[in-house]
Amino acid sequence: MDTNMTSPMISVVMPVYNAEKYVAEAIESILNQTYGNFEFIIIDDCSTDSSYEILQSYAAKYPRIKLFKNEVNSKLPKTLNFGISQAIGKYIARMDADDISLPARFAKQIEFMESHPEVGVCGTSAIEFNSTSSDLRVMKVQTIHELIKPYSFFVCCNMIHPSIIARRELFVKIGHFSFNENLGGLAEDYALWTEMLHDGVIFANLEQALLKYRVTSSQTTNVLRSQIETFAVELLENNLKKLFGGRYRLKLLKKHIFYIQHASFFKLLLHYLGFYSYKKQFTNANHITKVLSSAEINMFMSRVDPLPKLVYKIKHVVKLILQKLKAR
Repeated sequence: MDTNMTSPMISVVMPVYNAEKYVAEAIESILNQTYGNFEFIIIDDCSTDSSYEILQSYAAKYPRIKLFKNEVNSKLPKTLNFGISQAIGKYIARMDADDISLPARFAKQIEFMESHPEVGVCGTSAIEFNSTSSDLRVMKVQTIHELIKPYSFFVCCNMIHPSIIARRELFVKIGHFSFNENLGGLAEDYALWTEMLHDGVIFANLEQALLKYRVTSSQTTNVLRSQIETFAVELLENNLKKLFGGRYRLKLLKKHIFYIQHASFFKLLLHYLGFYSYKKQFTNANHITKVLSSAEINMFMSRVDPLPKLVYKIKHVVKLILQKLKAR
């Protein structure tokens, strides 16, 4: 492995707060990457358990680890901004203290970023798992910018935060981006990605799952889920207001697009009846055409069109009926 820490390609930034149960596994998953040209910046946010002692033991053994401890509990956004300010790599890679990066994660992401210089931020799909190490599901994401952008504006956050790698120049250049420290850890990533997308930064996701995303009862994302979702919906509404102004039926449009992915048969039928009026309203809005290209609009609308899902459900019902008739 390349261990040149004078000019690392990647600066891994991992905040830690009361993660004594999982932090060693998270650290090991980074140290065991097949790609080795990285520094590992770890910031303890005043943990009250043994997390910091565990971090100290790793920092004493591995020179690539740069360990910091906040003087006061500063919350996630401020801790992230500090970690990024200490980075010297070409890329910033995020990691959470209770997740697991699969061995080829950095190798795959660096290969992609180096061959796609136009891309500013790259994430991956992830495998959701629980405290018993049982894999629950694969968290799929849109892979191309033309879909990530409209989905982020109109549906939900389409980047898995601890899976991302981003060009450090996005954070250090004049007018740089940073995590909003006023949010206190409530969807600060979604807010930043939306800001970057509005500013023209290109996003991508690798289809392969290269991160294991832990779900626990004590995890911040689980404990504060309702607050995070509430704020995410507010971000969604702000995007609609920014792009549509006050002249459009924002609540109807938001509800149509937000729920279409998981609608029942009857909801799909109702959505289908009103879809094309929504589509006309959406595609003809001056605010939209200034932000999204025609290709992005058409691709997105084809994904949220309820007709294919409706036809699939009808075919499935017909197939079941025919099977029952043959069985008689």
